[in-house]
Amino acid sequence: MPTIIYPPSIPWNWMFQRPQQLLGRFSASGQTVLYEDLGNFSTSKNNLLSPSFLICQGSSAMSVPHPRPRILWLTVPSHINLIKNYDPDLVIYDAVDEPKDEFASWAPYYPSILEKADLIFCSSNSIYEYFLNRHPHVYLIPNGVDYVHFSPAPTHRPIDLPSGKPIVGYSGAIAPWVDWDLLKLVIQENPEINFVFLGALFQLNKFPLKLKNVYYLGLKSYQELPAYLHYFDVGLIPFRQTEMTKGCNPIKLYEYYAAGIRVLGTPLPELLTIPKINLEASPHLFSLRLKHLLNEADSNKAERMAYAQANDWSERVGRMLQYIFEKANTNQK
Repeated sequence: MPTIIYPPSIPWNWMFQRPQQLLGRFSASGQTVLYEDLGNFSTSKNNLLSPSFLICQGSSAMSVPHPRPRILWLTVPSHINLIKNYDPDLVIYDAVDEPKDEFASWAPYYPSILEKADLIFCSSNSIYEYFLNRHPHVYLIPNGVDYVHFSPAPTHRPIDLPSGKPIVGYSGAIAPWVDWDLLKLVIQENPEINFVFLGALFQLNKFPLKLKNVYYLGLKSYQELPAYLHYFDVGLIPFRQTEMTKGCNPIKLYEYYAAGIRVLGTPLPELLTIPKINLEASPHLFSLRLKHLLNEADSNKAERMAYAQANDWSERVGRMLQYIFEKANTNQK
């Protein structure tokens, strides 16, 4: 079984995203995973999460004895320049965002990725279309969900959730790509609704909205998150429509669906084919659709949860491993 090394990119205990989900499942399927944590650590230590998953804090994965073949797993384009530090047998680039707008600094590294990556996985159609005719081994693997984690009903109601009104919620990065202008108008038009936001600030110094019916509860741990989502009456994906969000396949969509809640978003390309989703572009129509959702019976919960279950991260990892082993076998011949 190979060893997968992930250089310092995302703090392990920050928002639990695609890299943590995929690498955790690679480990569960028998691969050794060495996750180099991002952060300033006063002392070097290695935390063993499982017999095959090691968190390296302040230390290099290369100092840990491990079996080959060695796979270097990259999600930050500039890390393509770190290849020589790891002497990998296989380089995989997992493309999760468009190199535009907030991630424009990624673009200069794409020629090197095309030259040096052995496999490229893409989380959305637009990213896939970019790489498809530029590299011989490109595969579309959208985001997914840990269905078993998000679907069960919670045993308690989080104490910091507001009460007395319906809850419309957002879970994810508090970032510039959220359409804060749209949200401000929608929230002002709906004083009878409590709007709850969960997540870490990203490229913002403070939470952008100050309104009486808005509650910013900060970043919640991955273990806590399902309990909050289950108390949302509607989950929001209110992203601005930009070149960057054109390539966004929102993980929150799958997590909302696994929790059984209805979803209202802006019409991002990756959301247009999602069953039973609600999409509106203008603030006024967004507000009207929200009112309508809260006033009508929910008859599609089972279908939404079935969709989430079919898009579990385990399905994604199964396909990825097939492509990885095929490429590794080809390289050995």
